[in-house]
Amino acid sequence: MNVPRALTILLALAIGIAFAIGTAGASGYAERFDTAWRLVDERYWDLSSLDVDWDEARERYGPQASSAPDDAAFYAVLEAMYAEIGDDHSVFVPPERVAEIRAAYGDLPCLGVFAQGAPAAAAPPVALPEQLEERGPVAFALLEHGIGYVRIDDLVRGGTAEGVRGAVTQLTRDGAVAFVLDLRGNPGGRLVTMMQVAGVFTQGFLWRTVTTWSFPIPYPAIGIPATDAPLAILVDGDVHSAGEGLAGALQHRGRAVVVGSTTAGNVEAVMPFCLRDGSQAWIATGVLAPIGGPTWAGQGVVPNVATSDEDALGAAVKALRTSP
Repeated sequence: MNVPRALTILLALAIGIAFAIGTAGASGYAERFDTAWRLVDERYWDLSSLDVDWDEARERYGPQASSAPDDAAFYAVLEAMYAEIGDDHSVFVPPERVAEIRAAYGDLPCLGVFAQGAPAAAAPPVALPEQLEERGPVAFALLEHGIGYVRIDDLVRGGTAEGVRGAVTQLTRDGAVAFVLDLRGNPGGRLVTMMQVAGVFTQGFLWRTVTTWSFPIPYPAIGIPATDAPLAILVDGDVHSAGEGLAGALQHRGRAVVVGSTTAGNVEAVMPFCLRDGSQAWIATGVLAPIGGPTWAGQGVVPNVATSDEDALGAAVKALRTSP
């Protein structure tokens, strides 16, 4: 199956999952509450992992929602209930906050929104230029020894995937023979951006979403690879979500060596459910995992080369220069 056809199938599947539910209008708070509660009960990837008893949450919040004096109070109850999920992804979104949340999670067509390493030997420090070049939100530079350095601060902002592809193409023209992808501090972002950035370096199906309510959903890298040069990825404990998925999948495929410290292990795949009153429920319906491997949820991506943040770039350059 080629990538364009695979993507078409995935989008069709995702669009089919996001459906309008609930009761419109200011009345019927009890029914609308029940809809919001059931979405988590039926679609959350693992209720047993939560600190809150979801049935007990229904008993506590249901009466408050049913007796709410207006929509604002009703939505406040649902927001509070979803906050108890505590996974840093799932959230109930009142209509007036939909645009804000979509900006944070990514404006997707209802797609869901990665080996203990040995300590690195000492490596010479590598200095970055004071001024990096930029392609949209992506910064890059050509370092010594033909190493192309590309920094991705997040996978949320528009133009990120295009920026990575443009940076890699320019660095290749400038003489880069290997690449360092710096994801340190990356909070994650859009699933589709993760897939597009991976497509700069490899192709094929890299991920699956693990759920308790459906068969695993596979996801491919998107696009034609721009380089097959050796690749190292810098990570730390502040890399989350799609950032972990990007690093972990390229590591699992054998496409990249990962350098730094273990990532956050926060890889829930988020999917929006759109209700008729204009509100939305963004729910972690599954967790990302590599094709043919265990999920990174709760474990994080463990680097091939474990090193401190200040030594990470030097260790990555050393690994690339000594790679076959």
